[in-house]
Amino acid sequence: MSAAWTVGVDFGGTNIKVGLVDRRGRVAQMVRLSTHRAGKPDTFVPAISRTARAMARSVGVRSSELLGIGIGAPGLVDASRGIVHYLVNVPGWRRVPLATRLRRRVGCLVAVDNDVNLVALGEWCFGAGRGSRHLVCVTLGTGIGGGLIIGPCLYRGASGSAGELGHMVLAPGGPRCGCGRRGCLEASIGTRAILRQARAAMRHGAPRLRRLVQAGGGTLMPELVARAAALGDPASRRIWREVGASLGTVLASVVNLMNPDRIVIGGGVANAWRFLAPAMTTALRAHAMDVPARAVKVVCSQLAERAGMLGAAVLVWQHIEERSRLEAGCDATSHERRGGLS
Repeated sequence: MSAAWTVGVDFGGTNIKVGLVDRRGRVAQMVRLSTHRAGKPDTFVPAISRTARAMARSVGVRSSELLGIGIGAPGLVDASRGIVHYLVNVPGWRRVPLATRLRRRVGCLVAVDNDVNLVALGEWCFGAGRGSRHLVCVTLGTGIGGGLIIGPCLYRGASGSAGELGHMVLAPGGPRCGCGRRGCLEASIGTRAILRQARAAMRHGAPRLRRLVQAGGGTLMPELVARAAALGDPASRRIWREVGASLGTVLASVVNLMNPDRIVIGGGVANAWRFLAPAMTTALRAHAMDVPARAVKVVCSQLAERAGMLGAAVLVWQHIEERSRLEAGCDATSHERRGGLS
């Protein structure tokens, strides 16, 4: 019974999604926690501990009997040691030994990685990335993130920070980004940038968008910009065309460098896929070299908000498999030294 369950945590800039995942990749339960309330290091660990214990009880096991807890954090992570170095859009995180702290509270394996790495793992195992051997996953939201799977292993780079597509420079000297630099892709097409453009559009017109915002209580969100575009609002459609063109321009460089066979686009902003995809495709084809451009297929996420939780579960399974291989290797070496191998 206990071997069936893993807790997957998708730590986002707005909310933290916690899911109870079985071996077939089904999310049996999901809880949302507010990042504003539970996103600091001193509140995150007890909140995840409480939630994991409650989920374990719901299926009749102790938390220590879970396969483990996987966590995707939105920033720079040392996955080998479970240390969160820095989160761009969530303050207070500097070199936090998250895996160690949480493991002490729950008593089971805890694995931590970058959130988009885990979205990539989730899509690769269960979603739009299945069958790919050279996968790039991009998430569009408060931040812009990337995950890379090559042949077929998660690629983290020399310091564990590979895949930061949102901080590739699109416009040198452009808008200031949350990372402190200027001109990053994230500063041009992240949620804050989209809302900034939408507010400017409403000051000069955009009646459909204005009516949607008023009907929704006055809160402007990217999904309202997508709904206005669906209703034919020219300003909203122009915003999504610009988002698509900027994304496609950066993806062209990724295609030239990585030569992937598939790019999966996810995250909340991807809900406007049908409005941003044409401009994205045009820009990608215009700027990428012909041979790698023909080899790549760009698709929308199939798992939506479940991708990060499922990828977090996959990370736990991979840690368990790696530990089993290491233990088997140690046992074999010990047996050989005792003369047990012919």
